Amino acid sequence: MKALILSTVVFACLAQSAAAMDSDDMKALKENGECVDCNLQGAKLQAATMEGADLEGANLRDAILKNAVLKGANLEGADLRRADLEKSNLSNSSLQEATLRDTDLEKAILSNSNLAEADLRDADLENAECNGCEFEDADLRNSNLKRGLFIDANFQGAQLSKANLKRATANNANFRDTKMKNVRMTRADLKNTDFSGADLSRSNFFRADLTGSLFEDANLEEAIFWGSNLSGADLSEADNLDEEQLENACGDNKTLLPDDLKIPDCSS
Repeated sequence: MKALILSTVVFACLAQSAAAMDSDDMKALKENGECVDCNLQGAKLQAATMEGADLEGANLRDAILKNAVLKGANLEGADLRRADLEKSNLSNSSLQEATLRDTDLEKAILSNSNLAEADLRDADLENAECNGCEFEDADLRNSNLKRGLFIDANFQGAQLSKANLKRATANNANFRDTKMKNVRMTRADLKNTDFSGADLSRSNFFRADLTGSLFEDANLEEAIFWGSNLSGADLSEADNLDEEQLENACGDNKTLLPDDLKIPDCSS
């Protein structure tokens, strides 16, 4: 029995050692600015400058990258689960198909980065700057995008169910064909945003600014528009919209609704 216990402990230690950061990989990164498919799990790289680094497919799980500079870096397919990237600069980087589940990206700068098909479930992007970001077909379920900047971002085909976009700014963003059930968009700035074909059932637009937004073929079943501004918005082809949902919202003479519905005027 003791031999069995000892062998189990040894195996566990070996497994832990194998999973730990590879010192040779860290050396290669520091010397060459690249570390493709390498093992940097748990690496302490806070405030490091790695502009343009090639980290494609790297294992950066649980790595500490707070305040790191990774502008223009290649992180395609990288594993960044639970990594600390708070206040890091990832602008113009490629994170396509990267795993960022439960990753801390609070106050990170990601503008013009490519996160298409990335796994961002449970990720924290509160106060992140992601203007012009590419999120096509990404998975952002249950993510925190509160107070983030997503102007001109592309979320087409992404999954955002149960995400938090409270007070986020996403003017001119593309949310076409997204899955956005139970999304919180309280007081969000969503002017001129395209929600065509999106599933917005049970989502909350409380006091959101939806001026000029498009809802063609969007599913608005049980969506909440209390106090929201729909001036100039086009809901004429929206699905599952009823009068009761619009009673406490407002619009103007440019707001387009299904023929049988009306909305209070914002100027009254």
